[in-house]
Amino acid sequence: MASPWAILAVLGATGKAYAAYYEGMTKKAYYDAQADLAVLKYKSKRIEAKEAGVAALEETNRALSTLIAKGAAGGVLPDEGSILVAQNVSLRSGVEDYNIAAINQELAQNLGVIEFNNLKQAGKVAKQMGTMSAIFGFATDIGTLASTGTFESGKA
Repeated sequence: MASPWAILAVLGATGKAYAAYYEGMTKKAYYDAQADLAVLKYKSKRIEAKEAGVAALEETNRALSTLIAKGAAGGVLPDEGSILVAQNVSLRSGVEDYNIAAINQELAQNLGVIEFNNLKQAGKVAKQMGTMSAIFGFATDIGTLASTGTFESGKA
């Protein structure tokens, strides 16, 4: 019959291995949750950038409408002379603002994908390290017990 101390030592080594494995799984779950949060965070930033682009277009439309209305009220043709130049300047500014918002939207998309992938990879590595730590730790503990003669019959 095996020594009660040997049984206790094997149970302790098994418990320690399970704890290391479980730690790896919980770290993976944490990183997966962080990845999901990153998706939401960057989706929100993309929506904000898109809204900024829409606001830039709306402001440009208001400015163009005002220029056309003022020109028409003053008896000037809205598609000639300084009124046309003012419209082109306003339109150019609006397009630049819209393009910046589109770039910000794309940056948010790309950063979100990068952060998501990094966190998923960190979770995968944490899971692997937890599993390896459990296996190698258990093997080391059992090897140490065996080297001290714990499993030899007749030892108590």
